[in-house]
Amino acid sequence: MASIMKKFIAEVIGTFVFLGVIIVSVAGKSLTVADKAETWIKIGLALSIAILLIGNISGGHLNPCVSIMFYLHKDLSFEELIIYILAQVIGAVLAVTMYKMMY
Repeated sequence: MASIMKKFIAEVIGTFVFLGVIIVSVAGKSLTVADKAETWIKIGLALSIAILLIGNISGGHLNPCVSIMFYLHKDLSFEELIIYILAQVIGAVLAVTMYKMMY
């Protein structure tokens, strides 16, 4: 059970970091072509860093669609799938909440 808790926490943190960068990069901005290129680089780096930080713990799914794919491939049990999706939703809600509190 301790292992699934580590995975849960890793997915919450990873999703929070990844979506936090996305939200801060694009929210309320009209982006020029140069800004769009910079934004894609930021998002790609945030995803890469989040996966590098938590990938060895949870696999670094960070997205319910990725978790569903692993479930369909039979690499996750149904219980793990629910835990992963719950963690990702919590991470996303925390990222939006923090953004709203900051801005």
